[in-house]
Amino acid sequence: MSALIVGSLADAVKPWASLYADSKGVATAVTFVHLAGLLAAGGFALASDRATLRTFEAPEADRMRQLEELHAIHRPVLLGLTVTMLSGLLLFAADLKTFLPSPFFWTKMGLIALLLLNGYLMTRAERALRGGPADPVFWWKRLRVTALASFALWFAVLLAGTMLANLA
Repeated sequence: MSALIVGSLADAVKPWASLYADSKGVATAVTFVHLAGLLAAGGFALASDRATLRTFEAPEADRMRQLEELHAIHRPVLLGLTVTMLSGLLLFAADLKTFLPSPFFWTKMGLIALLLLNGYLMTRAERALRGGPADPVFWWKRLRVTALASFALWFAVLLAGTMLANLA
């Protein structure tokens, strides 16, 4: 990205960047909201993933209960991710010149995109299973794979965010 574009963007967010840099309270609040959203979304998701993996070979009634729980958990996970993404935009705008060229930033964004894609695939599998699919074995295996991928992706996002905070 050209230095002119980066400079123009930095100029556009300069009032915010100055407020963020000059106020420990603002910086603390934004960072807290970012981490709280990540903790809430990731916590709900990981607990749900664990339950999904535990019911993979459970009796049908347990599996159906887990599908209902999985359906109910999507909203709080998405709410937590939304809070994290909005506060992440504020963090990004506070130091655009550092984050924009950072490979750690773009790695984290790529991992978040994969996490969202995985969530979409998980939702598709959950909906298919709740609707009485033609091949439940296929869809339960798909759900298991997405739960395993979710575990890995949540921790990878956390690692990338930690690296970004410490190395960018």
